[in-house]
Amino acid sequence: MSKGKITFWIAVIAIVAAGYFLFSRKGGSDAGADADQEAPVPVEVAKIERKTIAEPVTAYGSVVAQPARLQVVSAAFETRVRHILVAPGQVVQKGEPLVEVDPSAAAELQLRQAVNASDAANRDLQQTQSRFNMKLATNQDLGASQKAANDAQLQLQSLRQAGLGTDHLLRAAENGIVAKVDAQAGQIVPVGGALVETVAADDIEVKLGVEPEDLSLLKAGTPVEIAPVQDGPPVGGAVRLVTRQTDPETRLVDVYISLPQGSGLLLDSYVKGSFNRVAEGALVAPADAVQAEEDGFSIFTVNDGKAVRQNVTPGLQAGESIEVTGTAVREGEAVVTTGAHEMDDGEAVTIGGEAKEP
Repeated sequence: MSKGKITFWIAVIAIVAAGYFLFSRKGGSDAGADADQEAPVPVEVAKIERKTIAEPVTAYGSVVAQPARLQVVSAAFETRVRHILVAPGQVVQKGEPLVEVDPSAAAELQLRQAVNASDAANRDLQQTQSRFNMKLATNQDLGASQKAANDAQLQLQSLRQAGLGTDHLLRAAENGIVAKVDAQAGQIVPVGGALVETVAADDIEVKLGVEPEDLSLLKAGTPVEIAPVQDGPPVGGAVRLVTRQTDPETRLVDVYISLPQGSGLLLDSYVKGSFNRVAEGALVAPADAVQAEEDGFSIFTVNDGKAVRQNVTPGLQAGESIEVTGTAVREGEAVVTTGAHEMDDGEAVTIGGEAKEP
């Protein structure tokens, strides 16, 4: 074979080999790309369940005295406070001195006038009686003098029974706690004005400030767990009263909680109350399954090995479980809990494990 023919066939063989090599590389690359596109996404799933879910709600407030059990210590005459003998929060025993007072100048004058009026009425009665005995006064005159003397005596007795002219120590009517001191030394307090307020140790309750939208969850008797905001064991309470007025400062509604005896909570202490917002028969999924989107929230369910994106509205949440509602959400569906952020609607998936139940 001539040298020219040999060179020709060598060139032909080289061209064919190069073409086969390039075709093989391209075909392999396309096959790999197709394999990558068809590879299912590994996910973990859990079942959507229908059950009752309870979401805890927390409100804050303070321990207060029950209004109906509050004992107000006051004087039945105008007083000047000499000494306050107790402090707010102090435990007192029945008969223990709380405050020392003196009659005001006006009260002292009133007492002296009453004494003088009584003395004058008695002298007038004696004179009228003497004239009557001498037939110089009528029965009508004697009756009028007797009435005036009795009225003056009653007025004097009333002032003395109110405390004028006697011991000016005002004492506790029962065992309890000083809830409030309303006066200070040197102050002039009018008749019946509050000086000190006491309450029995177990006659306390909690006043919570509750958001108006949560009022529908509370009614008389609803259980509420009360605990100090700082450290301290919780106690079980129950709703006594739900008011229907919004506080102008806090924009919250006052709810009063009765406490069991021996609760151990301190008067005026800051506490928190916990109660539940409940949804019965709700569709519940693990909270990890719900994805936040630009247009709302969604979950991925698995149907025939493919991911199905469903728009949902999240509801109550308790721990790792959340209520979900949506037009296509069904009880018993497998919902993706791990791997949802890596896939698109309709993408093939493979279940790699079971997530914990919601």
